[in-house]
Amino acid sequence: MNDKAATEDELLQSFAVEAKRRCDVIAAGLATATTDFETMRAEAHALKGTASVVGLRRLAELAGLMESDLAEAKKTGSIRGGRDHQIADAAKALADGAAAAANGEEEPPDVGRSLAQLFSA
Repeated sequence: MNDKAATEDELLQSFAVEAKRRCDVIAAGLATATTDFETMRAEAHALKGTASVVGLRRLAELAGLMESDLAEAKKTGSIRGGRDHQIADAAKALADGAAAAANGEEEPPDVGRSLAQLFSA
């Protein structure tokens, strides 16, 4: 393995750990019905940026959709009806997608499903 490939693998491994941690924060916030939407939005924003940096465009797009919903919730004081479950599902899909990328596996189907759900509603 050359140095560039090793560095890319290390970045993907690091992102997978970060994604799991950040997605757990989002999922926990949603599960406890917190109104700290800014913390969850900031986590989604960080995921969007890091996914972009490591070249995981679809995961970056998914994080961006999550961020958008959470930014709206911050303004209105609540998440639009039923979207909390979709955002939680998206957080799990994103973490799973990051882990798959780090392991050299194909993107899990849940990433596409979550993208479709968050786009459509």
